[in-house]
Amino acid sequence: MSIGPMSFAGWFTAAGFVLGAAQFQEPPQPQLVIKTDVRQVLAPAVVLDRSGHPVQGLKASDFEVLEDGRPQRIVAFEARKVGGVAPTIPPAANAIGPPGGAGAPPVPAKAADDTMPKRTYLVLVDTLHTSIANFGRVREALARFFQSERPSDAQYALITVGRETTIVQDSTPDPAKIAAAVQSPEFPKLIRSSEAAGTARAVERFEGLVGGYCAVCHCGPGQPSACADGIYKPQMQGMLNREAERTFTMDRAFLHQLEAIVKATADMPTARTILFISDGFNRYPGRELYAILQGHEVRDGMFTFNPRDTQPELEATLKTATKSNVKFYTLDSRGLYSEASLPGSGFSAANSQTTSRGVESMIRSTAYENTDALAQLAHQTGGLFYENDNDLFKGIERAFADGREYYVLAYVPDNTAIDGRYRKIEVTVKGKRRVNAKAGYWATPN
Repeated sequence: MSIGPMSFAGWFTAAGFVLGAAQFQEPPQPQLVIKTDVRQVLAPAVVLDRSGHPVQGLKASDFEVLEDGRPQRIVAFEARKVGGVAPTIPPAANAIGPPGGAGAPPVPAKAADDTMPKRTYLVLVDTLHTSIANFGRVREALARFFQSERPSDAQYALITVGRETTIVQDSTPDPAKIAAAVQSPEFPKLIRSSEAAGTARAVERFEGLVGGYCAVCHCGPGQPSACADGIYKPQMQGMLNREAERTFTMDRAFLHQLEAIVKATADMPTARTILFISDGFNRYPGRELYAILQGHEVRDGMFTFNPRDTQPELEATLKTATKSNVKFYTLDSRGLYSEASLPGSGFSAANSQTTSRGVESMIRSTAYENTDALAQLAHQTGGLFYENDNDLFKGIERAFADGREYYVLAYVPDNTAIDGRYRKIEVTVKGKRRVNAKAGYWATPN
């Protein structure tokens, strides 16, 4: 019996979200609504042995759940597997379970419709921050994976997010359709608006300006707190301001799109995994240029670090994901980190005659900072961050494998305050096993 996919395009249309794609015909699907008088927290967990293989056959008594360091009583438990039985715990957000209270047994869900998918895998490719060269490697790895993937009771979708959101392939139970979309000649065109090359050009231009400034003002130890240079200084300050503001506006819009995509994924009445592939991005817009100032040890007090921070926008996405148990697996498309390539900066100091070791070090440090958002998305939602490896296929394979076998634990928090504060979750299991579970949630009314 065929599986009926649920449409991302339908959700975006209903929400009034503007897409950078053609017209889509599928109507929005009815949403699963679960109401309860008891606030429970779901903690999906993947348990792996030393070799990275899923551990099967565990019981609730094998687990311990801590919230803010305090043990919690598990009131519902289930082992899940794609292709398995209908769940006894609905895949809802942060409110599920028995109206009878913490001690009551879980209420079995209605038998699942065999025509409905049980898991949603969304492949989300960042076309704003990813370089064209790395995009080619991502395309090759995705095509290879989906050519080998076989239909099951899951649905797949492929979306790019950059200056706009584009649904490349809407929800489908057929992985061959994702492979075809990836190999389509239209797919590479979506990377043309990437900012990676623009950032590289800005870094090289700014490096030249700072070099001229330092020739006049003698940067480094002993430099005065102010320099009277009237040529390079105004150009540098103007470029710092423009790049910081432009990047901030761009990245904030990007993160708003990411949040909307997570909301669409959260409304799928299935288990949900997002594979987010990106070169990474910095929470502080314009950080690459300030790194050059630091590398040259510019001490002029006129140049101050840009205070703009996109962490609030990233946190909004995290709140939506953790509330609805949408799990992120993030993949750094830059591959193996090396001294020569200075990953993430788009600027190879090895090819520059004027770049000092101090500047190389600061650019490299900023490049590593660009992994922070990817690491946050994975850690907070219970997924994995795959980095520093050229085998992108292996990272994709890992994300899909973890989504197929996992456990779901539910508990009623001892702390009943609905104060909007963050609650830290720690899930452990007996034996020397690795557990991937979401790191916490925000105690909000809904």
